[in-house]
Amino acid sequence: MCLRFLIFLVGVNMVLTAAAEEIRIAASDLLADFIDEPLQAYGAQHSIECVLNRIGSLPAMDDLRANAVDLAIIAVPENAAVPSDEFRTYPFAYDAAVIAVNQNNPINEISVSSLGALFGSDEEFDYSSWGDLGLSGWHARSIKLLVGKTDQSISLELFKFSVLAGRPLKSSVAAVKDAEVEHLLISDSASIAILQGLPHSQKIKVLMVSADADSPAFGPTDQNIHYGDYPIRLAFYIVYHPDADERVRELLRTLWSDEMADALRTNDLFPLPDAVRRHLTTHLDARL
Repeated sequence: MCLRFLIFLVGVNMVLTAAAEEIRIAASDLLADFIDEPLQAYGAQHSIECVLNRIGSLPAMDDLRANAVDLAIIAVPENAAVPSDEFRTYPFAYDAAVIAVNQNNPINEISVSSLGALFGSDEEFDYSSWGDLGLSGWHARSIKLLVGKTDQSISLELFKFSVLAGRPLKSSVAAVKDAEVEHLLISDSASIAILQGLPHSQKIKVLMVSADADSPAFGPTDQNIHYGDYPIRLAFYIVYHPDADERVRELLRTLWSDEMADALRTNDLFPLPDAVRRHLTTHLDARL
């Protein structure tokens, strides 16, 4: 009986220990599904259960303040405050709206105001032909406006927030399935599209975008998006209590890993530039 009782106690202790090894994560529902697999792989490797709660950014912050989670990954719109006074905060990833045309289109860059004049219905200017953008030889060619949409992507809403300040699109903008938008761009050299990520076809050209007519234009690379040079972006931040430093240290390495970066890219998100992720990881022990 004594031996059985000891075995029972050991089993109970193992269950309690396993239950204690848990990290509770609240992640924005805009990216939670995309990071789950690398997190579960991390948990399996370190015998830790990663409990991932898919939730909006504001409820995630409420849960963090209530100590209902150990770490949150939240979306922070441009010009909104990052809660760095209250928590440890680190950059994690970005979403961006990509502007693309047919490769034969001579345009290479465009300003935010010109995008507004093309796509917006309540803007100071109203562009309807490529001649309005100053393209030589294309004066009479009407512009076909496209936007690629999926249930998971917020690229259109991000575009409306960043470019149109929330104002509506023109009724002439054709919303098509993301799987079809590249085909339409390839078949019509006079079209321009808002994409949820970088195009797959080399027959499509991604435009560089400038914040205003007098500023340089930048393409949607990891580097340009991270440093804010590309203007149509949404940032995601890692946020946690300072007293959780030791608890989340190895998890941070996973969030900045190559495997996580690949998972983000596969789902049309932009990870931190490789050099930035290496710097954060190398200096992790000193920073925490």
